[in-house]
Amino acid sequence: MAFSQCFSFLFPALVIFLLTTSSPTLSEAQSTQDLIDRVCRQMEEYGFCNNAFHENMKTPETDYVGLTAIAIDLAIKNASSTYDYIVLLAENTTNPSTKGAYMACECAYGIVKSSFLTGLGYFNRKDYAGMLEAEHDIPRTQANCEARLSTPPTPNPLADRNRQMRMLIAMALVTGHEIPQD
Repeated sequence: MAFSQCFSFLFPALVIFLLTTSSPTLSEAQSTQDLIDRVCRQMEEYGFCNNAFHENMKTPETDYVGLTAIAIDLAIKNASSTYDYIVLLAENTTNPSTKGAYMACECAYGIVKSSFLTGLGYFNRKDYAGMLEAEHDIPRTQANCEARLSTPPTPNPLADRNRQMRMLIAMALVTGHEIPQD
């Protein structure tokens, strides 16, 4: 009788222990996916966000710091390549209005890139509040480019790049805000 009472008391504790200690990589992977889901469900395209994180994760498990690093890295790469593309567009257009719009976008993407690089410096020093402050105005700056190119009849050769940049900015800001502040 005493054995059965003791066993009935210890059995649930044993089950909980086994469930929490068995297959830690699976639970960590689920936890990482939970974090990714929490971020990506806030984006305009869940699939873009989810794929961006998964394609750039160095290990199957990460936290918000790791996700922020991925988002900042992708944002810097995207801003740099878009900036270079805009420079080419501006050089190859003769329409003064279009050239002016491209030059405004060149300036905006230069600021976006610079702001993310500054934010990366803070991030690397684990100064996440400084990182968020450096990145605070990036969405507005990038939106200025979109606004300049959204006026018809000018076709917008940056529409897809701007869409991707908009999502990468949002991913970096959302993940950065989720990092616990000391």
